[in-house]
Amino acid sequence: MLIWKSKETMADTLAALRSLMSSHSPPLHALIIPSEDYHQSEYVSARDKRRAFVSGFTGSAGLAFITMDEALLWTDGRYFLQATQQLSDQWKLMRMGDDPPVDIWMANNLPKDAAIGVDTWCVSVDTAQKWECAFAKKQQKLVQTTRNLVDEVWKNWLPAQENPVIVHPLQFAGQSVADKLKELRRKLVLGKARYYYNST
Repeated sequence: MLIWKSKETMADTLAALRSLMSSHSPPLHALIIPSEDYHQSEYVSARDKRRAFVSGFTGSAGLAFITMDEALLWTDGRYFLQATQQLSDQWKLMRMGDDPPVDIWMANNLPKDAAIGVDTWCVSVDTAQKWECAFAKKQQKLVQTTRNLVDEVWKNWLPAQENPVIVHPLQFAGQSVADKLKELRRKLVLGKARYYYNST
């Protein structure tokens, strides 16, 4: 269970992140903190709620963006009211559909040649490419952080949850596990691939 922080502790978190951004190589002008985990899940385990940890906003969808002077949070219409209630005055709510999209805002409001950090394990290739395209107009660049900076600040990071694997009955799965693996390996050979990764 996450215990959300006071306004003062939230300020300490932002200050600690900004210090890490400054000392990063290269130094970062901004840091993107998505909601998703390393499997691109929207509904993540408690230990992966990094965006919620830094902002205090607990909705399932949103993106936090921190510069040296500002902290902004994008979310959709389902969560506008919740976000206004949970965000401290150190944060600005960016309403999807009303305010500029995050990539456009970043490109227009950050300086030329800005370095924008993100843990690239937490974003899809399509999203990263979209951001890079927007940043290219002002020679800004998306930078893969050397580590997840939120994890560096989150001192009481929760242990991984372990849940049992559930095997669905054949009537629902359609094929046995052995048959599915056999078919998958056949397709790997045909595709000249060494492994298959599925994030779902």
